[in-house]
Amino acid sequence: MQGSRWKASLRSALAWLFRVEVVLSCGGLLLVATALISDVLARELFGQGIFGAQKVAVYADAIAGLLGFAVVVHAGGHLRISAVDQLFPKRWHAHIARLGDFISCGLCVLLGIYAARYVLSTMRLGEKDLLFYAKLWPMQMVIPYIFFSASIRYLSFAAVPTLRPAESGTQ
Repeated sequence: MQGSRWKASLRSALAWLFRVEVVLSCGGLLLVATALISDVLARELFGQGIFGAQKVAVYADAIAGLLGFAVVVHAGGHLRISAVDQLFPKRWHAHIARLGDFISCGLCVLLGIYAARYVLSTMRLGEKDLLFYAKLWPMQMVIPYIFFSASIRYLSFAAVPTLRPAESGTQ
């Protein structure tokens, strides 16, 4: 009973995280569309675009796209070499998938650490956007976030294989 409650809580937490990431990613894409459409309309109607609209669209698109990585991992759409399945007996596939989740978790943690170091160096250097003079590191925080978020998912899939989503394209 205790184990099933823990699994249900983990499933619920991952679903909540997924919803937040989808909303943020979609919000970023909405901001891209709004900024670009507004800029084009301003150019057509008033002969001058909106200052910084294209730069805002680029940043919003980058953030939305990066969040898409975590969304894809949650939805089971990550890349995998399915030809390897033919090399091993079918009864091993669940164990190999679990091993793959552990390896993916480790890779994501490693990439997250390097991404965090990159963001820290940007923060220490005080790097700013050339157009807005805004500090870059707050926007870059999404980079380590996505890797740590994906590592949590992969670890969850390895610990509780029933949480693993069906892979896209194999259904």
